[in-house]
Amino acid sequence: MGFTEGMQDSQISHPNFKDPQSIFDLFNFVVFEFISLSGSVVTRICEGDIGITREEWQFVAMLAKLGEMSPSDLASRTTIDRSQVSKTLRTLIAKGLVVRHKVKGDGRRAVIGITQQGRSLYEKFFPKVVQLHNEILQDLSDDQRDELAKLMSALHIRAKAATESFKPEHSSARRKGGSKTQWQSKKID
Repeated sequence: MGFTEGMQDSQISHPNFKDPQSIFDLFNFVVFEFISLSGSVVTRICEGDIGITREEWQFVAMLAKLGEMSPSDLASRTTIDRSQVSKTLRTLIAKGLVVRHKVKGDGRRAVIGITQQGRSLYEKFFPKVVQLHNEILQDLSDDQRDELAKLMSALHIRAKAATESFKPEHSSARRKGGSKTQWQSKKID
């Protein structure tokens, strides 16, 4: 149960980011819960209205905004798991929304670009995503939206730094069964 589930708007308790007492006070959990709620609407629109996945939409939107880029650069700019990049790109190419070009002089490298059909889809769908964005943020003033954007940028920078400095004590050895294997081989004291 999330921190707002089962509560009236006037009774909403806020997460305690200063002194977390439960999972509901952890920033990552709160953000994940938020993304699950708002992202499900985008997923339904993507799949129901235009016949693409949310992951495919991210690639189309990124290419529409930034232009051609390598598959690895494209993957690093989205929330798509690296293991899904090739599959997502193959599907988008088959749908005629993106195209893959070899880099001149380097036959091993390629760049991905958006097609006219992909651009048309973006131009049709992006206003719907903006409408959802505005509905979610409607209770925030322009100043609050600006402050939230600044805070999210600062947190993004901090999260990147944390991923480089904060390393788990042990690897999960995913190819050997991951956490399931570790759970079976360790006892909690």
